[in-house]
Amino acid sequence: MPPAGLRHLHGLAVTGPACGDHRAVRLLAPAERLGVLREFQPTMSAARARRAAEDVGGAAYADAVSGYAALGRDELREAARAVMAVTSGRG
Repeated sequence: MPPAGLRHLHGLAVTGPACGDHRAVRLLAPAERLGVLREFQPTMSAARARRAAEDVGGAAYADAVSGYAALGRDELREAARAVMAVTSGRG
């Protein structure tokens, strides 16, 4: 099971776009890169989360995927923490 912070990342990444939260769309890209979504198969489909993110904010999702692509694992975790803080109202 992934650490609590990554579970929180996954929860926000999946539920935010499904609820129309445009800010949460940016969380799906690091969740995918960190492999968090694989931990929850099949109940929380990565494909379903991606579709919701693209439907809610396709440009923001594409921008996030591009922006996170060059980051190493440690940098990616830090970036995800920063986005989670803003998205969950703590930043």
